[in-house]
Amino acid sequence: MFLKAEKMKQPRLNFPARWQAVLYRNYGFVDEDRLAQVLGTDRQTVRAEAAKLGLGNISFHPEWLKSGYITVIKNNWFLLDYEQLAQLLGWTQERLDYIIKEEDFLYVKLCNAKPFCEKVKYTPLSAQEEEQTAVAAKILNSCGEEEAEAFRFFDFRNMSDGAAACLDSRIIHGYITPCGDTFAADSRSYLPDDLLRAYAGVGVNGLWFHALLTDLSPFPFKDLGERYLPRRKNLQELVDRCARFGIKVFLYLNEPRCMKTEDFKGQEEIKGAEVGAFSALCMGTDKVREYLYDAVFDLFSQVNGIGGVMTITMSENLTHCHSLKGGNCPRCKDMTAYEQSAEVNNIIAKAMRDSKSGAELIANLWGWSDFMGWTEEDARKGIDLLDKDISVLCVSEYGLPIEKGGIKSKIIDYSLSNPGPSAISRRLLEHAKERGHKTYAKIQVNNSWECSAVPYFPVFDLVWKHLENLRPVGVKNYMLSWTLGGWPSLALDMVRSFGEGETLGGWYEKTFRENADAVHEAVKFLCEGFENYPFSIQSLYYSPKTHGYANLWDLERDEKESAMVSYSFDDYEHWTEPYPYEVYLSQMKKLLNGLEKGISVLKKIKGKDDKISEIWRYAFAEYLHFSADYDQTLFSYLKRDRERNAAEIKEVLARAAEKTKELLMLQKLDGKIGYEASNHYFYTSRSLKEKLLNLYGLACETEEAEKRRTKSKK
Repeated sequence: MFLKAEKMKQPRLNFPARWQAVLYRNYGFVDEDRLAQVLGTDRQTVRAEAAKLGLGNISFHPEWLKSGYITVIKNNWFLLDYEQLAQLLGWTQERLDYIIKEEDFLYVKLCNAKPFCEKVKYTPLSAQEEEQTAVAAKILNSCGEEEAEAFRFFDFRNMSDGAAACLDSRIIHGYITPCGDTFAADSRSYLPDDLLRAYAGVGVNGLWFHALLTDLSPFPFKDLGERYLPRRKNLQELVDRCARFGIKVFLYLNEPRCMKTEDFKGQEEIKGAEVGAFSALCMGTDKVREYLYDAVFDLFSQVNGIGGVMTITMSENLTHCHSLKGGNCPRCKDMTAYEQSAEVNNIIAKAMRDSKSGAELIANLWGWSDFMGWTEEDARKGIDLLDKDISVLCVSEYGLPIEKGGIKSKIIDYSLSNPGPSAISRRLLEHAKERGHKTYAKIQVNNSWECSAVPYFPVFDLVWKHLENLRPVGVKNYMLSWTLGGWPSLALDMVRSFGEGETLGGWYEKTFRENADAVHEAVKFLCEGFENYPFSIQSLYYSPKTHGYANLWDLERDEKESAMVSYSFDDYEHWTEPYPYEVYLSQMKKLLNGLEKGISVLKKIKGKDDKISEIWRYAFAEYLHFSADYDQTLFSYLKRDRERNAAEIKEVLARAAEKTKELLMLQKLDGKIGYEASNHYFYTSRSLKEKLLNLYGLACETEEAEKRRTKSKK
């Protein structure tokens, strides 16, 4: 097992029997026979018990195990032990290990540990449990038994078409492109032609993909067989398909990847910095440098037409010996992080040049920053060491000073609410340009970790402001997203229009015609509200807004630490940092007030077309997510003195129930709500229905406690 098992406080159980939670969360996500095997019963029993919970009309949807397995893993992480979880997925435990390790930091999102769970097996319900199940079913289905149509993504009625090709680079991540073993599957499963056509229609001419050299080239340090051959075949087909739409394929490389320390036995001479159970392939050795060159050269010689590579050489995964803070390799102790980062880029660039592929290398300077112990001078020296044909990319808003509610801080990671560029990004881009490098700005256009649960958040004016701010820097090439934000949206169409010299007002008139002024008024309110977001790296990753009202609550305090974009517990001090509790709530209230005004304007527009209805849906969905953040932060605070705050707790529970129903309604209208490529569905209709049951139980418990207190006072 990749992650060690730890005893943790189990979340509140919302069903009479534990096996019912397993059944409810997975029926239709895996087939009945598989569920029966996991629970130690038969298909008929599974079907009968599912019907009692209102799931009788649900059919098995195989797409969950192909494109939604992260959702399945998260939903069962605190329910099933490792063996049963692998059995549920139909995987070996080795396959589960691989996914957890390589799928975009999934192990971090899963609390960096596997909660210890007892085996869950079916047992017949008692008479009392049957009665409780009937009540639970009534609550679960109070908004109807129907569910959102998951994975129904590609309705392109609102897309532009027939646009001229963009001359500058516009690179984005595919909306449902896998973030792990990307090229194991036929690309048509995640990039159908209609989606490629839609990308071309909004000016996208590059798509980037997670890639591992061990998946795409021979690996001399461990026997991995010839797994790279079918993946190369799929990559070639992808490159050829994208080319038909004028789109280039870029591979995101974070190399050379580490190995388990135990795998260095007998080849200790290539072992570098050690971190936990893993060690780096040491770039201070000829063997590793030769491997990196050969792997890239062979790949670009054999797969024709790859557009290029985008590298990240600091943070992320353990690669070279200085890629994480505090490298402890004696061989590399006299090298600096900027020297090793530049060396990795230069070796990859030379291999690409020698392959005669004509491909472009983009060095993403993410991590070339104080966050990883770099000074600005270090970053400049690193740029100076790069070969001149290497393009340089900076995260535009990184390091931008901000002030919210009187609290000063700066941007780390990505932000849509705070348009860049920062002064340091501007200086580094100008320095790179002076040294002869092509330059890129990494921006977020559709969404960010501030608002990741919708395909795009319609704060168009903030994006336009960012583009205008970049104009004096002379940057015309954009990386338009990280893994989130890959929908071919109205916002991307606006970026294309900006590049073509249109004005913002002209874009609104062209896009919304007679409703242009009303839509623009609404968007201004949305932008003004969103600018109040209490930005911090903690709020981005740990606050409840990511899962919205799908986060399950408990009246008992949970001491666990919230996990990155997955589980928010009760440690509100963690996600509100550096803001005092009162300031955080005040900023969220200002945000919500602005969004309410914008949503109200959109709602009043008569004769709304599909575009305006879509904007309203996504603005309302994000409003509900921010509202959930506000409510859970307040709830986590209030319940630390339940008796004193009983009345307010009741109000929060009632409000949360109503807003959960609204979010459920929205997801039924649009199955893209709640989805993100590297996390799959943050929540489903089933998650939101379980939250209604969760809130009902908490309300009953609160009512009973109040009755006991009243009785004791008499």
